[in-house]
Amino acid sequence: MDSIRTSELPAHDKFVEGDSFLVDATAGTRRLPHEKLYDGYAELLSLAAQGDEFIISTTAGPRKMKASVLAPELVKVFCGDDFHTQVAIHNSIIRHKILTDYYEYAEILTKLANNDISDIFAGDIIERDTPAISVTKYTAQKAKYVILEINGLEGYGDTPTTGNHLVMAPLDGLGDAYMNATNTTADAYAGSYMHKTVIPAVVNALESAFGSTHLVTTRELLTTTMVPTYASGAGANWQGCSTSWAWYDCRARLMTELEVYGACPFSSSGYDLGGVAHQFAAFRDPWVMCRRFTWWLSVVSSATTFGPVTGSGAPAYTHASNVHRVRPRFVIR
Repeated sequence: MDSIRTSELPAHDKFVEGDSFLVDATAGTRRLPHEKLYDGYAELLSLAAQGDEFIISTTAGPRKMKASVLAPELVKVFCGDDFHTQVAIHNSIIRHKILTDYYEYAEILTKLANNDISDIFAGDIIERDTPAISVTKYTAQKAKYVILEINGLEGYGDTPTTGNHLVMAPLDGLGDAYMNATNTTADAYAGSYMHKTVIPAVVNALESAFGSTHLVTTRELLTTTMVPTYASGAGANWQGCSTSWAWYDCRARLMTELEVYGACPFSSSGYDLGGVAHQFAAFRDPWVMCRRFTWWLSVVSSATTFGPVTGSGAPAYTHASNVHRVRPRFVIR
């Protein structure tokens, strides 16, 4: 068979059934059906695909392009130069790449500041040395932090969060603590032992791990009161619900059910929904949600219970004095 340059082939301006790309994979040259290219976008980004190469026809003749290079280029093809659309795509694909294995931490933040998210996706990991936290019995170690969403707090707050940022959470939490020493939710989330004592200690550790100047202070709507005789929206005949809220400066906070589930199964009232009004992107992935430990949320469920996430990822309610994992969200830039 005579050889032919790809530039000599007839032009093809529309995909039809049966069309394929040629891929120079580690197992040899393979065909990739065109309809699988977008469906397999996440696979292109996976570490297993980093060595695969596509054959590209250019004006200078046939060239090969690594899958890891092709993937971010496709984003530009799909959405052009609109950065907000690029963010939406990068939040829609949940990946688990440990970014700090490839980039310095400062380099990641520089890329973000420069609108370069070509290799940053929801679900990606940033590892940071994190000091001990005595109040949660957390021991000093290199911890994994997961990107919940890129620009996930954009426009949120009575003073809105602006600029490129990453909404983060510790993948496996930062130790364990109770919400209150006794089984009461009397002062809601803002007045709890968790928010007043535990979270400030966690913030100190996060400032050490990520740098105080990179940890963003956000404006957060937190519950402030609970009336024990009011009916709770969390269950039939339950008593006690949140009855007010207020804006606070926060460097970290526990999440709401809405931010985790996109729903509010055990929240006592609408006041417990003070937070971002959507599910963070990475929680669509069971690997991020279901970590085999129970972790606290900020929601009041009744006069004696708060709502956590169970080890299987299920919503629940449990007494305020129970000890569970502390897994707050925070923002870096």
